[in-house]
Amino acid sequence: MNATAYATRLRKVIVQQEDPYSGYEYQKLAVIPVGIALNLALGGLVAAFKLPIYLDAVGTIVVTMLTGWRVGMVVGVSSFVLASVLISPAYIYFVASQAAIALYVHFVGWTFRAFINLWRSIPAGIGLGIVACLVSAPVIIFELQGAAGSGRDFLTALLIGAGARKSVAVLLSGFVSEPVDKTIQLLISLSLVRSFPRRVLIRFPHRVCVGN
Repeated sequence: MNATAYATRLRKVIVQQEDPYSGYEYQKLAVIPVGIALNLALGGLVAAFKLPIYLDAVGTIVVTMLTGWRVGMVVGVSSFVLASVLISPAYIYFVASQAAIALYVHFVGWTFRAFINLWRSIPAGIGLGIVACLVSAPVIIFELQGAAGSGRDFLTALLIGAGARKSVAVLLSGFVSEPVDKTIQLLISLSLVRSFPRRVLIRFPHRVCVGN
């Protein structure tokens, strides 16, 4: 190898080492199984104890914050396909909800900088809950006969027992539980992303601003 070729090769190595975005495609692939594992672990825990919340989208939200809606959507849909085998067959009906969560988080993060502080994040979480409620309601009403498979079913049953129609009961129970659940999930996800060192965060050029 002559001196010119060696110098050119050495320059490429140095530039690659100094570029914080080098290997970004591999990093995107690396966070997918982590996000899926988060969704499955937290979602399975909640399902086992029949809690009135879900906590099954933390991985989706974290990955969307770091890499954008496309990879976040892959995490959400893939984790729910797996959850339909490992936890409950009902999960397969909610893959559209996971896709909507990824799109919403990316949109409000980039458009409104919704995650730069707590006072913006809480309204964003409430909005996410409303979106999730509206997207999942038709599935719960028509495919699952009003049973979401979580603790919110107790509230749905109370409303039906009080004379509300099934569709109204499902929507009302969703409007009560989903904003609380999604706000909690959003704040957990935000805390996780903010806990990453700065040198890690800068390697994700498509991340939303999280005030870090």
